[in-house]
Amino acid sequence: MNNWTRRGVLGVGAGLGSFGLSAVMPQGARAQGKSITVTALGGIWEEAVKSCFAQPYELKTGNKANVLIGSPPQWLAQIEANPGKPPIDAMVTIPDLAIAAVKKGLMDKFTVEKTPNLVDTPAQFIDPLGGHGVLFDYGVAGFTFHRDRVKQPPKSFAEFVDRTAKGEWQASLPGIGYAVTPIMLIWAMAKALGGSVDNVDPFFDAVKKMGKNVSFWNSPTDFENGLSTGDVDLGVYFDGRTWAWFDSGAKFAGFLNPSEGGSINAIAIQKPKNASEDVWPYLDIMLSAEAQLAFAKKLNYGVTNSKVVYPPELAERITPWQQAAFPPYEQIAEKRASWVDRWNREIRR
Repeated sequence: MNNWTRRGVLGVGAGLGSFGLSAVMPQGARAQGKSITVTALGGIWEEAVKSCFAQPYELKTGNKANVLIGSPPQWLAQIEANPGKPPIDAMVTIPDLAIAAVKKGLMDKFTVEKTPNLVDTPAQFIDPLGGHGVLFDYGVAGFTFHRDRVKQPPKSFAEFVDRTAKGEWQASLPGIGYAVTPIMLIWAMAKALGGSVDNVDPFFDAVKKMGKNVSFWNSPTDFENGLSTGDVDLGVYFDGRTWAWFDSGAKFAGFLNPSEGGSINAIAIQKPKNASEDVWPYLDIMLSAEAQLAFAKKLNYGVTNSKVVYPPELAERITPWQQAAFPPYEQIAEKRASWVDRWNREIRR
């Protein structure tokens, strides 16, 4: 992603209570603890990582969790530059880069012995990385629309394309400058229209069919501004971002998961080889139902621990992963360069 700001434990008070005696640990003992470095995306992501994961870890272990803000490409480069003594102990990242790190032999494998909460994570979120990391939260890319201007939003990608081509509205799609466009748009729309990772012709044909009635955004801010001002009426966007925007005041925004299933865009957590072994309790907290629920409440995104039960108001917003399309991340990574080249030749926007 080019914009790394994806949007207690069970509330801060309840969260602190759940980790018991550590809350009254003497300052001297706390000072003697060890230190780990973990990562977070910016904005509300940073706040959520600190309150849902870092603080419980510190209370449980007496160690310090330093939260490093930045982007996955930057963190992976730092790990590659010093694999014998990586400067990062736990890294959040996108699937493409997570898979690349695994192929380069840079990441340790998760085990139930080291992270007991792993047993509550479905295999679909472990297998893509061969166990060398876990997909722990996700968003679904569907249709975000202006409720006042689009009274009957499209229920499928096919309907979206047909009605956009007829000029019923002005649509907006993620552009090639947005890092996850190959997953959330090219592959997802091609698959929904009868294609596959090996045949994305249906996507490019659809863009041609929609013609001037579709534009492209390359940052979430661009899309939200367009929907606010009336330049666009609907587009492909994330559920979690939509609801965070709604809560901030955009009460006109609605979200719908297409019938074919919008693509799952997940975030992975990994431990670099030779990183501190003291990070495993932190990773286990990240995989726990309590911490993940607190995280979901803050970001409006789905989480992957199967024991998480969302409160009704949150459950209405989060798309169950079983109703979404699970991307073949590794195959998409192999096709990415050719898709970008084709986009630049055929769409040129």
